[in-house]
Amino acid sequence: MEIRFDNKVALITGGTSGIGLACAELFGTLGAKVAVCGTNSAKLEKALDSLKSKGIAVFGETCDVSNADSMESFATHTKAALGPIDIWVSNAGIYPQYSIIDTTEEVWDKTVDTNMKSAYLGARIAYRTMKERGGVLLMASSFAALFPSVGSGVYAATKSAVSSMIKTLAAELAPYGIRVNGYIPGVIDTDMTRALTESNGEDMKSAIAMHSFGQPIDVAWAMAFLASDYARYITGTTLEVTGGKMGVQNPNKAWQDKETRG
Repeated sequence: MEIRFDNKVALITGGTSGIGLACAELFGTLGAKVAVCGTNSAKLEKALDSLKSKGIAVFGETCDVSNADSMESFATHTKAALGPIDIWVSNAGIYPQYSIIDTTEEVWDKTVDTNMKSAYLGARIAYRTMKERGGVLLMASSFAALFPSVGSGVYAATKSAVSSMIKTLAAELAPYGIRVNGYIPGVIDTDMTRALTESNGEDMKSAIAMHSFGQPIDVAWAMAFLASDYARYITGTTLEVTGGKMGVQNPNKAWQDKETRG
């Protein structure tokens, strides 16, 4: 089995670091022309230089994913630079850590706009872009949508909303040949999670069956499968890439049993 995206254009929001950048690099290596956006111009230029150095055809610009005009502009410029968009990845997100009652209205609005409104805007643009040709829409959900945590409840609420939208959009866009799926990263070694993993790493690993944190490329390969023709009959689902996080109540016991057995 070989996944290829030759002659495809993939647009990835939040594509300048972490999972988004790993996705851009992998999709590009597999033949796609890729477009990435972010809010930090320095990180964007660094990402573009890295992708170009690998021989990947790439376009990028800064973009406010919560703003319809900014997103429309990014999509229009992508089409002009690379061609019609075949794969849209709504990956951009933020992870504020406050209890719900301590979340300010400003943080609430920014979290909802960045994590949820951006997915809605992306879906509308992807539909208009792909409705005549078909395509794939991938959306970032989170383990928090399945099992929220105290201290990041607003984030969990936005990701629950995204998971719900994935199912509805899959039905709404199926008549146009557009598949819609989501992905749930586990504890992945990125800038977003590093403070938590460095301060509480061993406890966090104890809840993961594989007893390790994932790498961005682990999620990128799952995304590549969902975007490929090998997943042509998969829509409306959300794939967990979590190393078996909280799949059972006591994953540590399996590791203890291994030591006992020798």
